[in-house]
Amino acid sequence: MTSLPNFVEDAREEVLDKLEEYAREEIAPQVQAHAHEILEAYGSEHDYDVKPIIEAGETEIVRRGDRVVVRFGWPEPAIYFERGTVEHVVEAKNADALSFVWEDPPEWVREEFEPEDDGYRVYLQKVEVSGLPESRFIRDTLNWLQAQFR
Repeated sequence: MTSLPNFVEDAREEVLDKLEEYAREEIAPQVQAHAHEILEAYGSEHDYDVKPIIEAGETEIVRRGDRVVVRFGWPEPAIYFERGTVEHVVEAKNADALSFVWEDPPEWVREEFEPEDDGYRVYLQKVEVSGLPESRFIRDTLNWLQAQFR
């Protein structure tokens, strides 16, 4: 005896297959590109290197029953760019010192530390940071994505 095909279930699976493919090939790359475009503009405007945040961004597309879920994420420091920060002190708590290249340092740094790349490699116990303005790259991207489906 021949069994009849399950048209409803087969159609549902075909739609989910197409949706998953669309999410992977269209939605995810467009969302990442939009978010990174906002971050790059923010980095240029405020003279911040956002490349490590962009490179660490991840997208996950999974099928959960009758849904296709697309998740976007960036490492923890991204939240500081998203929401901004106030002026604060950063201390070397879990290391001997904070180390970074200071591109346009004051004279005392030039006298005390060695040149490296485009600045001077410094080692300090703590630094006062002026804070970051918010970029809203995650919120603005989610709002942009929502508008794409209206």
